[in-house]
Amino acid sequence: MKYKRGVFYAWCSEHLDATIAPGISSAHFIPDNSRPLWIYNYVRQAAHAEDQGNDKIKNYRKTFRSLARDWFVRGEITQAQRDEIIASVRAGSWRIWRPVIYVIPRAPIEATPGRLILAPRPSRGAYGEEYIISDLRRDEFDVVTLHEL
Repeated sequence: MKYKRGVFYAWCSEHLDATIAPGISSAHFIPDNSRPLWIYNYVRQAAHAEDQGNDKIKNYRKTFRSLARDWFVRGEITQAQRDEIIASVRAGSWRIWRPVIYVIPRAPIEATPGRLILAPRPSRGAYGEEYIISDLRRDEFDVVTLHEL
């Protein structure tokens, strides 16, 4: 929100908890590390415990550092913003990694062809569908924080 003028990149699933989808659904082929509810609980617990070895948070840190560098090179953010992002992801406390769930109504996104993209099969965790929205605006989704699931 702060750095990209309210435009978000979202990797998403239609299923908050794919484990309760019908057995014949492709949702059953979405592995834990691609299921929104599993990711939410995994990161929430790790952040609360300040788990320095949590692989998801370590990967997020690496990804955000890389994105900050890329955005700066493309002129999308300033050097000061790049440095701020890198410093924040290197911060000692992991409690900044408070997970949230985005609730994204599908119809408005699909109204513009090409916005909802099926993630390429080699990039997905398994055979279940995962989607990419590279230009999600803040007014197109709600943010939910869950408690003890």
